[in-house]
Parts: sequence; C-alpha cells; structure tokens
Amino acid sequence: MTLKSLCLLSTASLSVLTMAAPAIVRAQEATVSFALPAGPMKTSLLTVATQSNIKILFDIATVSNLQAPALQGRYTPRQALDRLLLGSGLTVEQVRPGVMVLHPLRTPVSTAPTADPSQELQGSDLVLQVAPAMDVPTMVAEIVVGSHIRGVKDTASPVVVIGHDDIDRAGYATVADALSNLPQAFGGNFSEDSMSTGTDTIGGNTGRGVGVNLRGLGANATLVLVDGRRMAGAGSRGDFADVSSIPMAALDRVEVLLDGASALYGSDAVGGVVNIRLRKDLDGGESRASGGVATQGGYSRYQFSQALGRRWDSGHVMVAYEYFHHSELAALDRPYVGYADLRPLGGTDRRRNTYSQPGNILRLNAAGSYVPTYAIPVGQSGVGLKPTDFVAGTVNLENQRAAFWVLPKQSRHSLLAAISQEMGDAVTLSADARLGRRAFASRATAALTNLTVTKANPFYVSPTGQASERIAYSFMNEAGGVVTNGRTESMATSLGADVRLPAGWAANLYVAYAQELTFSSQSNQLNSTFLNEAAGLAADSPLTAFSAGRDGYFNPFIGTGSNPKAVLDFALSGRDVSKIRGETRSANIALDGPLFDLPGGPVRLAVGAQARREALRSSGWTWTSGYAATARARRQYKRVVTSAYAELNLPLVSAVNARPGVERLEVSIAGRYEHYDDAGSTQNPKIGVIWAWTSELTAKLSWGTSFRGPSLIEVAAPYTISPTLLTYNGGSVPVLFYSGGNPDLKPETATSWAATLDFKPKALAGLKLSGTFYETRFKNRIGSPALDNITLALTSAELAPFVTFVNPTTSPSDLALLQKLVSDSHASNTGVYDINTYRAVIEARQINTGSLMVRGLDLQGSYATSLAGDPLQLDASLSWLMNYKRKVTPASTKVELSGHATYPADLRARASATWTHGALGVTAGLNYVGDSDAETGRRVSSWTTADLQLRVSPKVGLFGRAGINWSLTVQNVFDRDPPFYDNPLAIGYDPANADPIGRTVSLQLTKAW
Repeated sequence: MTLKSLCLLSTASLSVLTMAAPAIVRAQEATVSFALPAGPMKTSLLTVATQSNIKILFDIATVSNLQAPALQGRYTPRQALDRLLLGSGLTVEQVRPGVMVLHPLRTPVSTAPTADPSQELQGSDLVLQVAPAMDVPTMVAEIVVGSHIRGVKDTASPVVVIGHDDIDRAGYATVADALSNLPQAFGGNFSEDSMSTGTDTIGGNTGRGVGVNLRGLGANATLVLVDGRRMAGAGSRGDFADVSSIPMAALDRVEVLLDGASALYGSDAVGGVVNIRLRKDLDGGESRASGGVATQGGYSRYQFSQALGRRWDSGHVMVAYEYFHHSELAALDRPYVGYADLRPLGGTDRRRNTYSQPGNILRLNAAGSYVPTYAIPVGQSGVGLKPTDFVAGTVNLENQRAAFWVLPKQSRHSLLAAISQEMGDAVTLSADARLGRRAFASRATAALTNLTVTKANPFYVSPTGQASERIAYSFMNEAGGVVTNGRTESMATSLGADVRLPAGWAANLYVAYAQELTFSSQSNQLNSTFLNEAAGLAADSPLTAFSAGRDGYFNPFIGTGSNPKAVLDFALSGRDVSKIRGETRSANIALDGPLFDLPGGPVRLAVGAQARREALRSSGWTWTSGYAATARARRQYKRVVTSAYAELNLPLVSAVNARPGVERLEVSIAGRYEHYDDAGSTQNPKIGVIWAWTSELTAKLSWGTSFRGPSLIEVAAPYTISPTLLTYNGGSVPVLFYSGGNPDLKPETATSWAATLDFKPKALAGLKLSGTFYETRFKNRIGSPALDNITLALTSAELAPFVTFVNPTTSPSDLALLQKLVSDSHASNTGVYDINTYRAVIEARQINTGSLMVRGLDLQGSYATSLAGDPLQLDASLSWLMNYKRKVTPASTKVELSGHATYPADLRARASATWTHGALGVTAGLNYVGDSDAETGRRVSSWTTADLQLRVSPKVGLFGRAGINWSLTVQNVFDRDPPFYDNPLAIGYDPANADPIGRTVSLQLTKAW
C-alpha cells in the first residue's frame, strides 16, 4: 500500500520508526481506560495513540470522511482500534511493539508502509518516511530527504535519522551532543572547547556555540535547517549555525543528508544537510527533568523542560520551554589538560619557556630573536636583587594551561511556540517562533607582557649593568587568566501556507526571519599604557587616579609573592567588548505535482524560488592601551541572494511493470541557480538513480555539484592589523598580521557522488544492511593559509609567499614599514610589543585557494529480533574515512590527513543493543575512534568507550495515566581517558576527536500528562 500521508503519533517522544519486522515478538499490552465520544475517526485515532503511548501510521485521506463510534471501557490499544475500525473497511496490524499500521482490508501489509510526505511535511525541505527505532543514528534509504517532491518513496542519497528517543537512550543531554557524536561528524573548530583548546585558530567561535561539520568539510560547508528554514549565522564571522540553541523539549527528530545537495538547497550544502524537525503533534503535556555529574569531578549539568500541546481535527498548537545548565570544566580538573609538562604522561615538557612569573630577561640571539637568557631568581621578593644573583642560561617555565577552563560555564533558556490551522479544504496556515538566550563564561591564559624596564623603576637591576632590560612576564600567578563573559540571543519565526491545487498539485509559501546576537566581554586584560605608568616608564598621568609613588610601582623582578593589588588592578584594567548580530530574511514559494504517466507511474515535478537577505553587524570597543576606550568601527554587511530550482522524478519501473532483475528503476534530476549580489552566480545540477534488482537488493547512485558562497565578512570586512607571538629560531617573536575580507572572492565549489547498496533479506526478517561509498572534491576553498596554520607561518615553506621577515634594529626600511603599519587606522593592540621586537609581517586576508578531497565508506546494520521472548534491537554504524587529502594552495603538495591527530579520524563507529521487557528497558553501547598519527610519527591509540542505560517506563501510574519514566545513564562506563597525544598546544589529548569529561552518571525523569 502506498500512503499519501504519514502520521507519527507519540506523546512520550517521537522516535524514528521501524521498517518491516514481521517476525517481531509482541510485548504484553496493558489495558487503558477510554471514554471517547462518537466523532471524526482521525480525532479518535489521535486520542487512542496519545492515551496508549503508541504510534499509529495511517493515510489521512483514508480516514478523513470516516466517523468513529463511541468507545467506553478498558481495552488494550489493539482492542480499542479494532472496535473503532469495525465496519470501516480498515484493519490494523502491529508491525512491532508500540507501532500500529492501518490499511484497507483488501491489502494485507507485510512490510512497513512507504510514506508520502505530502501531509506530514508539506512545504519542508526535508521529509521523513520510516526508519528503524534505534538508540543510535541509523542510515536509512527509505527516507525521502533531499527531495521537494511529495510522494517520492525515497531518494538516491544516504540519510541518517536521529529520533528524540534515540538521543534519550544514548544519554545525550542536547541536540548538539547527539550531532557531534555522529560517526560522520568531526568536532573541528566549532565546539564549546574550541577556543580553550586552541583548535579554533581564527577565533571565530566567540559565542562558544556548536556547529555541525559533516565529513570534515567544515561547519560552514554543512547546511543546517530548522523545519526546512535556514538558521542565522553565528560566531564572529557569521558563517556557521549554532545547534546548541535548539531545545530538546521541542525536538521530534534530526534528519541528516550525507551528500552534496546545493542543487536543492543552495549554498553551504557541500558536506550535507541537517534538518532539525520540531515536534508539533503533542496532545497533552510532557515534563522532564534531568541531572548528570562527572565522576572525576569538575563538571555537572542539569535540565528542566515543559511542553504543552493541543490537537484538534483541523490543527494544533504547542508551546515548549527548556532550561539547561552545565558547569565549567577547569583544565586543572584533568591532569592531561591542566599541566603543560606532559613528561609524566610520556610526552614533552611544553611549559612556556618565555613568559612566566618569576619572569625572564630576554636578549637577542645570533638569529635576531629575543630569547630567555637570565631567569629572575625564585624565592625572593624582588627587592635588593644584585647582578650576581642572576645566572646566565637559566630559564623560568610556566604552566600556561593552569588558568584555562576547558569547557565554559553555560546556561540556556529556550522557548518555542507553533500553531497550524486548516482554513477550509484547500489551505492550511502555520506559524512558529522560537527564542533562546544562552549565557556563558570562560577563562583563558593570563595576560602577558614583553616589557622594557629602565632605572626609572626603583626595583631595576641588570645582570650585566645595562641601562635597560627586556623582561617577559606573565600575570598568571598574580591574577589568573583572561575572563570572558558573554551571551547569545537567538530568535526565529516563520509564517507559511500550504495550498492544495487542482490535478494533484500543491503549493507551499512561507516567509521567515532568523537572528543570532552574540555579546562578549573580555576582562582582566593588560592595558599597556597603564603598565608603563606603573613600571615608571611614563610619568604619572593626570588622566588616571593611579600614582606609582602613592600606590606602588610595578615590580617585574618578584620571585615569589605578588605586586600590590592596586598596581595589578590598574595594569590589568584592560577590556575588550564585541557585539555581533547575524540576520536572515527569506521569502519562499514551492509547487509540485504530477505531469504525465510513465509505465512505472506518474512523472512528478517540483519548482521553487527563494529570495534571501543576509546581514551581519558588528560593533564594540577595546581598552588595552591609552587612557580611554577606543570604539571599533561599526560594521554592517548585507546582501541579497535569489535562487530558483527545479526537480523531476521519473519512475521508469515500479511494482506495476516490474520484471526479473528490475523491480524498480527510478531517475531524479534537479538543478538550481543562485545569484549573490556581491559574489556572482552559480548553477548546480544533481542526478540520482535507484535500481532494485529484487525486493531484497537495491542500488542507488547520486552525482552532483555543490557550492559554498563566501560569507559576508569574508567578502566585505575591511583589513585589520594585529600582533601575535610565534615561535621562531628557538624563541618567541612578535609578528604583525593582516586579516580581513576580499571583495573579489568567488564561491567555493565541489563535486560529489555517492553509491549505496541496501540489502534486506527475506530469509532473515528484521535484518537490514547498508553501505555507501562516497567522494567529494572541494576546490577554490576560501581561507587564509597563513592564519589557518598560524603556528607554522614562520617555518613552513608552503606559507612562505604570505610572510615578509623584518629586522627593524638593522634595517631602516623595515623600521619604516613597521612604523607605517602600527600607525595605520586599521591597526589595534600593536603597542603591546615594542616596535623593534617585531620580526615578520604576515598576509592573512581571505583568498580562494587550496582544495580538499574526501573519500570514504559508511556501513550500517540493524537487526530486530527477540531475546527470552522480548524485543531485542541490535544496531551498528561505522564511518571509514579512506582519504582526506588537502592542498593549502594550488602550488603546494597534496597531503593525506585522514587519521592524523587534530584532523578527522579515519575510523569512527558505534554499536548498541536494546532489550525491552515490559516496562523495563536496557541499552548497552560501544563507541570507537580509530588510532591516528601524530606529527612526530608517534601513534595516538584508538579510543573505545562503553555506555549503559537502564529505563523504567510504567504504562500506568496515578489516575490511570502513564507513569513517570525513569532512565539512569552511565556514559563512558569504564572512565576511559582520551588516548594520550603529545599535543603542541600543551594538552595531552586530541580535542578534535575526544573529550575530557570522563565517566558521567545522569538521571532523567519524564512524565507525559
């Protein structure tokens, strides 16, 4: 039977539903008390599903004109449905525990129905059919995702679906956690810890959000939608979607298309498309509360949510609220994170050997780099030091990781409201809105200074009698690290209409608005002007309330203890404040319907158009030098993007004209044109073929091109000139680097293909195997090679074209160049270092450069069987990244990075088993991340962790209602630390492929009302 609509009905949660499972053993059904008046069949079915906490799949058109009799008394769900359907011409079949399918009496069902999304997801970009109910993400080819055509059985592209229940059973607290743990996802530089661990080399994730990075192609190359609508850009560059703002309370499921899809969805759909589906079918209420704690200490989380919904025959309304909080995880809470000396773990002593407290006196070496030459003696107060107290060749080291918080402290409020209403037989109106506010706090490394001290400082002493000395000094011991406090505020709203047209056609129209605001404030920073005054290098200024003679001089020669609080408060009163707002407005129209018939069925066409306005605004101020804050120039970037697409589906062979060796043959063709008013135009096709040799074996092939348009800031941002410290010639040297946009940028382009083979043997009901071989070639990538690889900028031959070395102490022309740069109106914070100490100028503005080729294999298997007469579900998913070959520039050498530390792991997998016995459920899972190579050639071991969950879901509680569902989850049961990696960033693990939380125990309570 071909369904023209699909209702997935559940109150406790909506999991991804199963395919066929004829041989599944039915669990014992509890009786429920019903008191239903006579009325529309659809309403009665909804009520039975809600009160029984089951799912019912049915064709809305089939029941729309039927009336149900009154139902009074206690019945099992099956008995209740049998009574409602008596004389209706319909019958019911249970395909697995808790899942019922309605169908005409003349058409027996032996497999789960194929869904037509015309009613369930009309107007959405992504459409769900039927997928296994699993606790792990499952690749399913029966899902119509990646098609705008209603009634298409499935598409040629592979899909992963994560249901609400899947996330609960895996123990993930948030949508972001679930997506980050997909085998096909890579943590990369858009995660909560990317700023603190140094994986975010460009400082783009200022709001500590979480992006989705499929196939390691970049979070900005993965399109994220919410109910088919684009999210606003997040971060300082507005170039990724922050999925941490999505409330679990409102989630139905997440659909992930693992294939390039710009032909249908436009920009960013290179690695794939993630569509977050919000639940809108709740009839009643759901309350949930949960809390978790890391057994190693230092981290905890708690969560509360309330959802309320009401359904009626012609519409629905739902409101959901959620509060979520997790504490910080300090680096010192984990020995392999908070201690830069990694020798006890078998690594290298990576403590900072320049900036410390006590400080180091710097001198020029033979290569012209300032290097530590004399360590300021420890254990003394900094008063009365003599030249003979210094020993040449000694160095003070500092544990620069001590002040860090690996994970920031976060608190989030989320609110969602959605409503829809049929307006007669032809039109359905819908509207939704969501609001989110997330506050965060983090700690980073301490303020540093490279200070020239003279005899004007009363504590001054020189080991060799010089008139001045340069001292590298850290404020770690005296004041801790730089403090960041901030918040993000997100909102989105849309208004849509679904219109049923003649001849089987339908139209969907909607307008949408989304906004993401990030406010960030950094304090405990150094003000170099104030420090000079406190150190006696400048006279007391009437513009400040500080007096060195009264409040004390800054003493850089302290070996133990601290400078006076008044001195530290004055010198460390620097602040930096930024405000960034990303906005997206869009208007959309889509139509689809049949054109004519082929032997295999009707040819169907979808066409659509979109106009989108994107905007990014930034402002703020900085006060790290001078006597007053300096306002940043207000920046506002905007553009208009217009597009049109068409998609054609041709069913050449289907069940009506099947023949041996060709039970099904279907071709899809799609194309999209997209125009940017600031970056030109692009056209992208896509072709898909589905060929079923038999009902057991199906092959699918897709090919297409995709693109990523340059972000607003990449195109329009003016250049800036900033300082940083880099390691060179055995020391640390200050450098100046340009960064900013490029108005000549063009879209990045990619070519992708995927070949999938699905096998469902009739001889072993409940078994499904699937494999996908894929490849994506990504070129003309936008980036700044020097900035993206900043730690190698001065030493890599590939980056040499972007670097100009200077020596202002010996070259007047170099000095003149530096003077010009530091006085440029676009320069900031350049006074942190003396102009004579700069050793290079780096060009780091955005350009189209480099390429990336990824190739791999995804395997998935699931088996629905029974154990001791109760349902048992076995699942496994594996992603093998065979190649991840990158070229930094067109002229550079292609480098294989798959399976290299800090890059995507070459092998990721998860396997699980779920056993259900009445109200009791148990899930056990294994997670695996393959081993990798470090840059030194040393292997980083593989990482295997185990999860365990116990669930109690009583069917009946007080007053005849379903009871409270309890789940106790232990993630990383054996408390396995991440495998050791001698990370150059001075942490003992690879943050791109592991996390440091350790074993977490959590308890969740859920109550449906």
